[in-house]
Amino acid sequence: MPYKTGGETHYGGVGNEKDLVALMNSDSDLNINRHFQGETDGKPVWTHLGGTTQKADCDVVVGENRYPISIKNHEGSGTFDWINTSKLSEFNSELGQSVKASVDAFKSTNHGNEVTPALREEVATIFSNEFDRITSDQMKNLLSTLYAKYPGHVLINDCKHNRLVLYPKENNLSEFIAYPDWEYFLKSTPRAKTSRMIFRRKDGVEVNTDLRLRMVLNNGVGALLGQSAKNKCSIPCLKIQQDRVDKLLVGLVNTTIDTVPARTPMLLRSLSNRIETPGLDLLAEVASQMPAL
Repeated sequence: MPYKTGGETHYGGVGNEKDLVALMNSDSDLNINRHFQGETDGKPVWTHLGGTTQKADCDVVVGENRYPISIKNHEGSGTFDWINTSKLSEFNSELGQSVKASVDAFKSTNHGNEVTPALREEVATIFSNEFDRITSDQMKNLLSTLYAKYPGHVLINDCKHNRLVLYPKENNLSEFIAYPDWEYFLKSTPRAKTSRMIFRRKDGVEVNTDLRLRMVLNNGVGALLGQSAKNKCSIPCLKIQQDRVDKLLVGLVNTTIDTVPARTPMLLRSLSNRIETPGLDLLAEVASQMPAL
């Protein structure tokens, strides 16, 4: 098989997506292909979509029908991103302005200095203090807008179980849209100053959505202070991540599942050895189309 297994692919996330597209195009008898084929005689044709302006990582064309898909990689632990945006001001203007001012002041004071644990902690504290600026309505608006912009299908490469899981967003991902009358709020976790868990509550009942909100520097403190040879700048980013992916998988409905064929054992090994990056980076595409709050 032509799949690389030594980590040669420079862009890990894009490599994962291209490998999956190649696999799907190589075997029209996979359950996922049969799902899209339906009752037609057309052969599903998968195409990788590049660039951050795309809302999907790939699409499947069967005859005149096109199905956009977001690809996620799950190795059995960890999270994946639903959104990764640097446009904080377009999500929350007060938050964006405050974060920018605090980070700029920190950079001005410390630029050129050696990166120490104390400086890293100072940056973490900046982000930790900013979470209090996010309201319930802003969280719900972000989640519902994100859901609306997402492709119709998500495909998870479940490496732990050597399978591919396809599911529609309809009747899944209920935490994004199904509780408009609940209050959404953030809870901190020990030693996680740059992230908060997203909870919802109503009538005395609190529920963990298993979604995590993070604020980080995209290229780290070193790049912010001019100490990185690779990256010359570093800016604040907001992420929403999916925790407890195994629980998400168990709760999905209307799934189509394929066990990875035995003749392609190197595929999953290739995918699991790479650095995971978000399968879908909506960036300003989502945030810029949200109504002002």
